[in-house]
Amino acid sequence: METTATQATFITHKRIDKVGVIASVLCAIHCALTPLLLIALPAFGKSWSHPATHWGMALIVIPIAVFMMLKSYKKHHRKVVLYIGSLGILCIIVGAILPYVETSPGSDTTSNLVASAAVG
Repeated sequence: METTATQATFITHKRIDKVGVIASVLCAIHCALTPLLLIALPAFGKSWSHPATHWGMALIVIPIAVFMMLKSYKKHHRKVVLYIGSLGILCIIVGAILPYVETSPGSDTTSNLVASAAVG
């Protein structure tokens, strides 16, 4: 029994190898830069705590999440994944809105604690 690789199979494997090499290099860069980023984060404290940052991150994360949920739903057809993903997206939206919610000084302490915990 003779096994020969066709030209198309060779090209496919070559592309997959390239993707693997690129992923490995990106992983190495990520592993090298993450400690430096964590050390530098306090310097960016004010910009990260700004409420607009939450909206900016939400505008990046939500479309990616929706795309991936719909793409994976086409494969597995499990609605529970859509429900849990939608709940996660709702949490992201609520987290982006909460910094703008003001509590009055006379309101109960439970709502103040929830609002301060969500913001902080």
